[in-house]
Amino acid sequence: MPTGVLVNGICVVIGGIFGGLFGKKLPKYIVDTLPNIFGISAMSMGISLIVHVSSLSAVILALIVGTLIGETLHLETRISSGLHRILCRNQQSDRQAEFMSVMISMIVLFGFSGTGVFGALNSGFSGDHTILFAKSILDFFTAIIFGATLGYAICITAVPQTTLGLILFFCSSSLLPLLTDPMIADFKACGGMITFAVGLKMTKIKHYNVLNLVPALILVMPFSYLWGLLPF
Repeated sequence: MPTGVLVNGICVVIGGIFGGLFGKKLPKYIVDTLPNIFGISAMSMGISLIVHVSSLSAVILALIVGTLIGETLHLETRISSGLHRILCRNQQSDRQAEFMSVMISMIVLFGFSGTGVFGALNSGFSGDHTILFAKSILDFFTAIIFGATLGYAICITAVPQTTLGLILFFCSSSLLPLLTDPMIADFKACGGMITFAVGLKMTKIKHYNVLNLVPALILVMPFSYLWGLLPF
């Protein structure tokens, strides 16, 4: 069952409702501080996954090649632009345009982030929903903060998030019989590195176009398998 995916979507909806009701009452210093805590939490999640790596060389190679592919294809820019074209077809006022811009950013953050993609795939591969449960907590409070400015409309972002998560979950679970334990461990480690990069971005230590790293998740298991065949 895609428990983690569903819980994540529900947490965004509940957080959005709370944000619409009480978000404007939050002190500014809390709104400014929480994203840093989210970032530290994301980095901690990443470290907890990286330590279980099986073939570090294969993971690093997948991350390098995957990032080159993502940067060459401008993956993050294309996805953001595509969402903007879909959701902003009509001419809008400056205020409406700003509103839609923030909404698109939230859709990317909740649904297309490295943690979201990795968490859904990991749930399908291993049945371990830990990453998505941790992400649900972060998304809940993030939805509260942005619900204070966007209102209840932030709840809409749960629809594309849950849809993408379910697609990734069911696609990955069908591949499970083909995988070995080292391949899954390396997949988790690669996802941990991407999650760590998400944390660095959230704390504003270093900006990454995180979606451009996601192709590494596709490459890491084949690389891990081939690395295991090498005679050393």
